[in-house]
Amino acid sequence: MDIRRLHPEDATTFVTLRREALEAHPLAFGASVEDDRGLSAEFVRASLADEKEQAVFGCFESRKLCGVVGVIRANRAKQRHKATIWGMYVAPALRGRGAGRALLEAAIAHARSWPGVEQVELSVSDVAEGARKLYEAAGFRLWGREPRALRWQGQTVDELHFVRELSKADGASPEGGFERTV
Repeated sequence: MDIRRLHPEDATTFVTLRREALEAHPLAFGASVEDDRGLSAEFVRASLADEKEQAVFGCFESRKLCGVVGVIRANRAKQRHKATIWGMYVAPALRGRGAGRALLEAAIAHARSWPGVEQVELSVSDVAEGARKLYEAAGFRLWGREPRALRWQGQTVDELHFVRELSKADGASPEGGFERTV
């Protein structure tokens, strides 16, 4: 497996994998095939060209894109201390082999490189138990639950909100500082 940052020339392969993720796991993502900007190669090319405020990392096996994760820095002045992990997906063939953890670590390391970023946030639907366990093992702490956050074809799921504080000293997630509200 090879983990690397995606570039504009990776847009087409990203769109293919993103479509696979949205079709296979519609309740794991807030976006749908009908409304996701990430399915436009033109939009994705432009996003991947923005090297200052966001990054998307890909996991390649035998030169094929098999996993992705994005990280974006908040753009509002009062929120610049935060970054958000989004769009995590690993193809079934790579699950359980460390690809998700490697992608997550790359995104966290990138967020840590932004001056002033002190925490990383993410959300996951309550049906994505494997993803939730991965995030908890990586030091993310649950801070809230949004009931009935997503509804698709008659099924409704809650969305769980997680945060990880970034410690510049050792990379550990400090305990405390956030109250669990579920």
